Amino acid sequence: MQSIEVAGSPPELGVPTFKSSGVSSAHFLKLVEDRRTIGFWSCDVASGKCWPSSGFYRVLGLQPGSPFEIAHLSQHVHPDDRVLVEDIWSMIRLGVPVNRDFRVIRSDRTVRWIELRSEIILDQHDQPSRAIGMIFDVTVMHESRQALEDMLDRQKALGALVSMEWRIGADGTSLTQSNWHGLTGQNEMQSSGAGWLAAVHPDDQARVAADWARATAANLPYRNNLRIRRADGIYEWFHARAVPITKKSGQAHEWVGILIRTDEVQGHHQSDDALCPTIMPAQIRGGRAILEWTLEDLSRISGVSVSSIRRIEAGGERVTRPASLIAIREAFENEGLHFPDDTSVSFSRVRTQAQD
Repeated sequence: MQSIEVAGSPPELGVPTFKSSGVSSAHFLKLVEDRRTIGFWSCDVASGKCWPSSGFYRVLGLQPGSPFEIAHLSQHVHPDDRVLVEDIWSMIRLGVPVNRDFRVIRSDRTVRWIELRSEIILDQHDQPSRAIGMIFDVTVMHESRQALEDMLDRQKALGALVSMEWRIGADGTSLTQSNWHGLTGQNEMQSSGAGWLAAVHPDDQARVAADWARATAANLPYRNNLRIRRADGIYEWFHARAVPITKKSGQAHEWVGILIRTDEVQGHHQSDDALCPTIMPAQIRGGRAILEWTLEDLSRISGVSVSSIRRIEAGGERVTRPASLIAIREAFENEGLHFPDDTSVSFSRVRTQAQD
């Protein structure tokens, strides 16, 4: 092992230089400072004279070699943060190490977050003699922390709008459930796997399970209206939504979803009045073709104007009153048409004379 020897003090720092195999500590300091986010300094406690490194000047945005004293650091600090640095020099003179974060305004008027650390070197009488320290540009870290805090605040605000948030892995393993136990009384073991279906109304279980299986198989967004048995035994309507979180390969590695308690969702799964169309343009055209209805026939039976039906069929009226779509669908269903999904139409009975 190579021995290390003291070889003097570089003038810019005033600290000992250590040499090993002909390489001094100044070389290592330069290597660190080349990252452009760190600088070193040393100062005499009695006189206040400082020896900043070139990295120190770079981080603070100062002209290299210009006079600098820690006692005057506040001149470069953001006005809102000066209270954080006003006592730094007095703390150093008392022999107290300092670690502070604050903002500086550099000569180009940019604002950067700085972390300052110091250590105290005592003389032979155990009195503060010299202070050494480092400064770090921690702007990126602060910006990342602020972005994370903002994201958590938004998530908390959104969480107040829903009854439950949940995450599950691609294999169906539950990762988080914000309020499922409080809502249904099921514990984690009871709700694991497909156990959560036990809290779904028996009449909705098969449909909900099939829709969820189709969504997860195709990595498509999921939404459904379903009745859930609360912890008090009463069933209540909820709207469920979920989306896959996919990798670059396109495969989902987890799903995130929400449950929204709503008094607007009533009756059968096909009614989602406030959230999506109840019948698609192609289904309206197909329904009219099966029944051999003209636009005027559908308008007369449904009570929806011909011009509105024409726009809906063309797909150009994306914001349509739910009442109009419901009326059109009910007109078809009264004639025996069924709409099992968003793309198909089926006909299960022949219209009788009594219905005319």
